[in-house]
Amino acid sequence: MKKPTPSFSLPAAWLCMAALLAACGGGGGGTSAPVPQVSNSTTQGNVTISASATSVASGQPVTLTWSSQDTGGAGCTASGAWSGQLAASGSQQVTPAASGGASATYAITCGTATGSVAVAVTAPVNTVAVTVDRGPAGANAFNIPFVSVTVCRPGTATCQTIDHVMVDTGSYGLRLIAPLDPGLGLPAVKTASGADAGECGQFISGYTWGAVLQADVKLGGETAPAQSVQIIGQAPGGVSAAPSACTDLGGNIGTVAALGANGVLGVGLFKEDCGTACSFGAPAAAYYACANGSCTPTAMPLAKQVSNPVTGFSRDNNGIVLSMPAVGAGGANSLTGTLIFGIGTQANNALGGATKFAADQRGDFTTVYKGTRMTSSFIDSGSNGLFFTDASIPTCSISKAFYCPTKPLTLTATLESYDGTTSAPVTFTLQNIDQLPDAVVAGWVGGTNSGKNGGDSFDWGLPFFYGRKVFVGIETATQQPYWAF
Repeated sequence: MKKPTPSFSLPAAWLCMAALLAACGGGGGGTSAPVPQVSNSTTQGNVTISASATSVASGQPVTLTWSSQDTGGAGCTASGAWSGQLAASGSQQVTPAASGGASATYAITCGTATGSVAVAVTAPVNTVAVTVDRGPAGANAFNIPFVSVTVCRPGTATCQTIDHVMVDTGSYGLRLIAPLDPGLGLPAVKTASGADAGECGQFISGYTWGAVLQADVKLGGETAPAQSVQIIGQAPGGVSAAPSACTDLGGNIGTVAALGANGVLGVGLFKEDCGTACSFGAPAAAYYACANGSCTPTAMPLAKQVSNPVTGFSRDNNGIVLSMPAVGAGGANSLTGTLIFGIGTQANNALGGATKFAADQRGDFTTVYKGTRMTSSFIDSGSNGLFFTDASIPTCSISKAFYCPTKPLTLTATLESYDGTTSAPVTFTLQNIDQLPDAVVAGWVGGTNSGKNGGDSFDWGLPFFYGRKVFVGIETATQQPYWAF
């Protein structure tokens, strides 16, 4: 079976600021709901103990409050899910150690009286399942991670869930392929002139064109309200054909068959997909004001640009963790991993012993491969292989543009933070993709890099994620963008 051609996904910030183009990507998202402040009180004898919530998500705290009389001055003793000596009355914050679906019981003994309270523990809400499979009907996807995304008319319960949206750490913002359910009634984002906003998204493999609408974006248990999203194929201001400046880099990839997905969820290192280049100017092949059947380039304020939905969560908004299982040498027909929102905000997204690699303002770091320093390297779940330049490795006869070594080829490259303060070697064994005719998932496969900056770039695509947790630290006013693993 012929494999699909490799997909390249470029950091949109680099494209918009340096070349004023957009990137390819995909993803999921969600925010931890606040702990409900409800009474959960148990009274036995002269002891009363209560919890501030009947249930909490795993890793979230809850406050216990207790009181007792006639303890004889001896105070109280905690047991069950907590321990230690306590005053006759007081309150204390605890974090249940139970996992999702279990409960934690907090008991207290004051003199001869006892009391207890149970707190149910639910699964974390800051996660969404990631599936690598064949994709939606007509896609024939290979090594593409997918999540389901729910979009709602802002501030309402009128929603639609779209499956098989690509998770992309190399771009920013949600882009869905039309048509959506017309009953959603998502409002159009307006330009300063009052015209409907349209956007051109340029990828190495082609372009997308569509309207910019506003939606509440829900991923797992998290919600990013009132986000600008691109609806690919929906005509802004009645203009269905992309402006000529948008089509310069290739053909239209705004279909399921061409994109290999129902949309792209960009959860990369930055917030906006264009940034100040579009807020202070009106570059071609970016945002357009569309009215009366025509479109003209326009500036777009940061708040209205298509943006990484993770940054819109009320919590867990400083990055993501993409955790994927390892893949055997023979590949697989499907794979399931987890997209986790936030870094260091909950028990399930702690950085732990991962090494951080600072990225520059393009989202890049350095890869040293066979003595060549490639300073425009990046980590990209939206690329279905490793893409780099090595003329000594034969290319495939069936899967054009992929490498097909005559036998498994073990290689090593060194990753360095852009400022040179951190480095680590990565060893991988490159496989012959033509020898995996039935695989939908494959480990260390890769091909020639005709994408961003050519020989100055090493694109660490989805195979890099297999068997490890990769952290994507989003740039903020106080945080430099970084990768970690």
